[in-house]
Amino acid sequence: MRRGTLRVLTTVAIGSALSLGLFAQGQTPVFRAGVDLIAVDVQVVDGDGRPIPALRPQDFDVSISGKTRRVASAEFIESTRLDGSALNGSGSGAGQVTSIGGGPTASNIWPTGGLTGTGRMYVLAFDTDSFSVGESRDVVGAARGFIQRLQPADQVGLYTFPVGPRLEPTTDHGAVSKQVDTIVGHLQNMPGEFNLTPSEIIDVTAEIGRARANNVGRGAATPVLSGNEGEVTRRVQLRECGATDVSCVEQIQTEAQSLAFYLEGRATEGLNGLRSLIQLLNDEPGRKTVVLFSAGIASTDRPGGRPEIGDLAKQLGQDAAATNTTIYVVHLDAGPWRQMAAETRKTDNPPVSRSRDNAVTGRLLSEFSGASGGTLMRVVMGGGGWALDRVLRETSSHYLLGVEPADTDRDGKLRTLNVKVRQKGTTVRSRIWVVVPKRTL
Repeated sequence: MRRGTLRVLTTVAIGSALSLGLFAQGQTPVFRAGVDLIAVDVQVVDGDGRPIPALRPQDFDVSISGKTRRVASAEFIESTRLDGSALNGSGSGAGQVTSIGGGPTASNIWPTGGLTGTGRMYVLAFDTDSFSVGESRDVVGAARGFIQRLQPADQVGLYTFPVGPRLEPTTDHGAVSKQVDTIVGHLQNMPGEFNLTPSEIIDVTAEIGRARANNVGRGAATPVLSGNEGEVTRRVQLRECGATDVSCVEQIQTEAQSLAFYLEGRATEGLNGLRSLIQLLNDEPGRKTVVLFSAGIASTDRPGGRPEIGDLAKQLGQDAAATNTTIYVVHLDAGPWRQMAAETRKTDNPPVSRSRDNAVTGRLLSEFSGASGGTLMRVVMGGGGWALDRVLRETSSHYLLGVEPADTDRDGKLRTLNVKVRQKGTTVRSRIWVVVPKRTL
């Protein structure tokens, strides 16, 4: 994706807390009320993803590094109506700001779609190595329907990884739809003799690590499993080889370690691709929304297990906060259907760890999407049309909060951010990372 041309309007600071305002004619934005505030943008929705309007500053609880900070003002900013139609009825996508009382209001606010006339900005990202050719047909259809529902002023871009079509955000929705039509899944069966699932790979490698720790100094090339150390390994042995084939255990262990290495490489490649996309979006002003289609990226949830991705997911969440980008993940959980499909089934006695597999393949996706202020939505059939409808509902509006930081916050260091709403039955979408810039004299 080419870097977009820098516009006169740029974001002021890093993270979900930015100095409140637009740059205008090279001037640093000011707060006319004389109160030094930072801007925190959040979405507040009900159980169906419908935005909740008319919340007041006192309805929000905001903390930075665990310390409560005063919310001086709240502005409810609508980009479209709840049904996706334009607010002014002309299809231009112009937005509307409703100031909620209870404190000073900003002299300006940073770029938002309706106020700058540029509409909202979306990027559709596709993890094509995670889904099959057949599954990609449903994904393409859902993505095409999403594009058709955007307002004319909304921009949409395309990012496919590890390879595939890429387009920078544009209002030429037809051009993006044509490129979406060319997307094809490239999922391949994992190499190996046994029908190991991601969760079994994690459990077997964790058992190997624990057994090695218990066999230190014994000189065994292959760790000796004792007691319940090899519970999952033995279960795989019974399924794949039978109880009498003892040599099968070592083969299972070797294959699990090899596949863990394979999955680590794939996960690292995918997350680095996403980080590249997020960093490119730093050139684009205002709020951005990335919608990621993925059938999952496996990562361990057990000590000593593999694949181990380190802190890549955390870094991705921090990058999203730094570029004012929210990530929604459409998690295509097609694992159970693949296990039953004739072309992918390796055994007539398939694994039974479906719920666990869903957890370990969605763990990273949920971690960085939540850290960015978005969420993961699990789709068990189809391309996720209902999930994309929810994305449009949730992003039809947001709140811009004016928050008063403490002097100790203004050190330019990474800090945790937490936003809560006192009204019951609500869900708050907010980034969990913030860098409050040092005070400019």
